[in-house]
Amino acid sequence: MRGVVWAPNGRPRRGGPNQRYGGPQYGHAPPPPDYSPHADSPVVMVYGLDPSKINADRVFNIFCLYGNVERVKFMKSKPGAAMVEMGDCYAVDRAITHLNNNFLFGQKLNVCVSKQQAIMPGQSYELEDGSSSFKDFHGTRNNRFTSPEQAAKNRIQHPSNVLHFFNGQPDVSVEIFTQICEELGVKSPSNIKLFTGKSERSSSGLLEWESINDAMEALAMMNHYQMKNPNGPYPYTLKLCFSTAQHAN
Repeated sequence: MRGVVWAPNGRPRRGGPNQRYGGPQYGHAPPPPDYSPHADSPVVMVYGLDPSKINADRVFNIFCLYGNVERVKFMKSKPGAAMVEMGDCYAVDRAITHLNNNFLFGQKLNVCVSKQQAIMPGQSYELEDGSSSFKDFHGTRNNRFTSPEQAAKNRIQHPSNVLHFFNGQPDVSVEIFTQICEELGVKSPSNIKLFTGKSERSSSGLLEWESINDAMEALAMMNHYQMKNPNGPYPYTLKLCFSTAQHAN
């Protein structure tokens, strides 16, 4: 498993770095930029979380962009710290590469490999919002890497101030997003672009904030928000990910 190099699309490429650059005749290959060495545990440690604003679902909403999230467990002895068990070690590499040293709720995140190979539920306790310190996400429909076909659809991006949204209610509007942000207590987007013509069954587009921190907060709070369905009893699960676009216009 050590002979794995990251391809630019975020997927592992077999073979050592020399194969990537054409073989030994080129000498020692330079290390791939920004790619972590392959993790030896599927569990990450996350430090720097704001205990007053974070819970297991909000951690899931961020980490699910980089791989399947199996379990989340907060550390009672270390306020602001959590363990996140991912579906595999590749997901850990992606999470560390893209999330470490970013800011969430104004605090710098430290994301690193855990020495643990799995999360044991143990004794749970109440977080500040009343939710449980432990949550099992295995089998949730909101995991996005459950098959090779589904995994290939994901955009593996570094955090940015623009979020791509999809699977929104068909009649979504700027006003609806403003109301949702007010309800969740996050800043409203400074710019919104609605894509037209792709599907009448759901909506998609771009949401732009003034800073990456604001977009990270919106991702944590608003990803998988249950939007009203004007034509039936089942809500639309709003899905968010970071966009390659510089602006939402």
